[in-house]
Amino acid sequence: MFRHILLSTAAVVALSTASFAADLPTHKAPAPYVPAPIFTWTGFYVGAQVGAGWTKDKVSDFAANNGALLGTGNLDKSGIVGGLHAGYNMQTGSIVYGLEADLELSGLSKTSGALFAGNALVGGVYSFSQKIDWQGSVRGRLGYASGPALFYVTGGLAFANVKNGYSNPINFANTAFAVGAGSYSFSSVRTGWTLGAGLEYAFNNNWSARIEYRYTDFGSFTNSTGALPVTMWSNENIKHKLTEQAVRVGITYKFGGPAGPVVARY
Repeated sequence: MFRHILLSTAAVVALSTASFAADLPTHKAPAPYVPAPIFTWTGFYVGAQVGAGWTKDKVSDFAANNGALLGTGNLDKSGIVGGLHAGYNMQTGSIVYGLEADLELSGLSKTSGALFAGNALVGGVYSFSQKIDWQGSVRGRLGYASGPALFYVTGGLAFANVKNGYSNPINFANTAFAVGAGSYSFSSVRTGWTLGAGLEYAFNNNWSARIEYRYTDFGSFTNSTGALPVTMWSNENIKHKLTEQAVRVGITYKFGGPAGPVVARY
């Protein structure tokens, strides 16, 4: 009798336990936490830019035989510049540093028929022209990243193909001078330095836009021509001091995705 009671009690307990377990809510194991990828400026990039530039060219004309100053003037000009850029950035914390090169076509061109207005012999007869048809630079960049914004400075080597022309379109003759029409042209790649600052903003892991200002100094150079209207018995040394300022906007594509998440290991 006691045995039957014990078996019955055990069966009731087993059935109750199974019923209780069946009534308990079921829960799926939570998905593992994966940190979001970290944006980084590190990587190779290419892009394009366009902007406005303006130059100052201080011109001084000297007689080659005795060094006499025949006149001075400014052959300033403005125009559109634009081209391509490419580089590589490294980011350490909030500091971003790298190297960039660019190459542009230029619309910077000017012709003046009265450059030396104070000298009737030169300014009234001789025509001066200058054109920068292409230019470029190789620069370092150093910046501070704040979220998707990068504030940076940049500087390095600059170069440009500069064409200068000097022409006497008419015959000029009086009792002291007798100079016929003629022209001279020079083309050379000038080198110098450039320095500027900019702001770049990343829209996502690959695309960013920028605005940048740069000042460039191409130094001084001299072209030696034949006789100008002032002294038919002397060649002329025409000295130029050329500087440029430019503001550019650009768009850049960075290769590769964001950096992987930082995962602690134990």
